[in-house]
Amino acid sequence: MTTRSLFTARIVWIVSCLTIVAFSQDPIKTAPQAYQLQFENEWVKVLRVHYGPHEKIPMHDHSRLPAAYIYLNDSGPIVFRHAGWDHPELSRPAAKAGSFRLSPTTSIKETHEVENPTDIPSDSLRVEFKTRPTNRKSLQGRFYREDYPKDENLNKVQFENEQIRVTRVVCAPHKSLDVTAVSAEPALLIVLSPARLKTSGSGEKQSSLELGQTIWMAGGRPERFENAGDAPIEFLKIDLRTAPLDSKVPDSKGGSSKSGDRGTVK
Repeated sequence: MTTRSLFTARIVWIVSCLTIVAFSQDPIKTAPQAYQLQFENEWVKVLRVHYGPHEKIPMHDHSRLPAAYIYLNDSGPIVFRHAGWDHPELSRPAAKAGSFRLSPTTSIKETHEVENPTDIPSDSLRVEFKTRPTNRKSLQGRFYREDYPKDENLNKVQFENEQIRVTRVVCAPHKSLDVTAVSAEPALLIVLSPARLKTSGSGEKQSSLELGQTIWMAGGRPERFENAGDAPIEFLKIDLRTAPLDSKVPDSKGGSSKSGDRGTVK
């Protein structure tokens, strides 16, 4: 190929990338089979993500917000190809059910296409934090399930910085567990094991919990879980420690929240 041809090809590639970036879309609209909005309020946005075996997802955008990725099944590597990057292809390692990864704020929107090259589906939640980032570089890392006695409750902080706190919570079989959002710090509960239980707080009732279900807890509101089953019930609890970006709600160190109870179970 001549120098002129190489130059022309390079220009075409740049224009193509710029066009893709300019017209890329919301993932929920571009690939509704892969991305579904599960829950959203002024504090968080939760996307349910499913990459089927050998599925290819077309180019789409994600926000610059920091995020947690909660993996719901054991799955293989996933390939991401980014528009406009010098080294566009990245591969997410194989994921373990119940593990999570934290990612800080990015300087540009993430625009990519996705490919699952394996025979195994990949299911996860993408939890975007719409709160004020503090010490943003610290919001990163991979965290895994730990061994614990099957007949004892567990409440263990796995990550904490000024913006969020992530706690792994387990309710043992035939035991009860009180979970309370810290005063002025709302929390998101994520179900990591399906179960049936009794809850009390806003009225006692029996309910079914599904894998990946989210439960919103306003600051200071208690939830009591009673596990009548023979297997532990596991949650991740994410406390939001700073106020939403687009509101005047004070941070956890500055008084009570104005947002009130917006409890929603999805």
